[in-house]
Amino acid sequence: MNIVDDEIRNAQGLTEEEFLRQYDPDKYAFSNPAVTADIILFTLTGDDTAGSDAEAFRHLQVLMIKRGDHPFMGKWALPGGFVERNEDVDEAAKRELKEETGVEDVYLEQLHTWGGPGRDPRTHVVSVSYMALVDGSRLNITAGDDASDAKWFKADLKVINHKKQVNDDGFVSEKEYELTLSNEYNRLSGVIKVIRLMKNGIIRTSYKLVSAHGIAFDHSLIITYAILQLRKKIWYTPMISGLMPKYFTLGHLKKAYEAVLNTELTMENFREKIIKTSEMIIKEDDTSLDCMPDTVYMFNPEWDEHDLL
Repeated sequence: MNIVDDEIRNAQGLTEEEFLRQYDPDKYAFSNPAVTADIILFTLTGDDTAGSDAEAFRHLQVLMIKRGDHPFMGKWALPGGFVERNEDVDEAAKRELKEETGVEDVYLEQLHTWGGPGRDPRTHVVSVSYMALVDGSRLNITAGDDASDAKWFKADLKVINHKKQVNDDGFVSEKEYELTLSNEYNRLSGVIKVIRLMKNGIIRTSYKLVSAHGIAFDHSLIITYAILQLRKKIWYTPMISGLMPKYFTLGHLKKAYEAVLNTELTMENFREKIIKTSEMIIKEDDTSLDCMPDTVYMFNPEWDEHDLL
């Protein structure tokens, strides 16, 4: 009878259990990057003097934290912080958001990982960025212990330069964006270059921070990426619901889209795309809302963006 050892052993003759028992978790601690979770928290706000539902949403805003210590002391950064050992990165994002701002139970989506050396002067830091969306009416922002202030900034992103060269293999596209963050007391800015290269049918996209004024680390780049993703995804996912109250009018929703996209939309085309094509929203039949002057809608709980594929 052949006796088969079904335990897999490595080159040192160790089973997985034996390997883990003698493994030193600090073996690579001196050389491994640190990991942070950084959160881009967006909301929509309107003018205080807005007199109609259609004027309710006019600006996309992002929450920034004024740093109370080095590095970049006195400059503005995204809420976030280091992931603790044995902590899930998603849970770290939720914890940091609550600790630094008091905000919890909001839409939260992992966006991108940023790991270039030199992006943090302290050490090599890899940042996992998250986009959070919240209806501003339910917020009461407070700054955490390691921040000196927490403020909303109106976010404006526009293209300032674009050039594209087509060749036999594909193309090279360079687009420069200017990000401006402003409120009553501060004006921050950054310039970001997005390079798209297509060669032999393969497209590669890279992001470069050109300059930043008043914004810490490479967070102007991270915010730019988040805005571009938000603008793209609101047409084929229900994620904009994270920025909206439960009930709204079509004019209300149109203004929300215009605030995110930073452009004006015609009601006819908007109605066609949102109601007749996607069925993303439905009329609300609650008679208690009959006092509202326009038809009231809500997001369709049965709608699934995967049905569009």
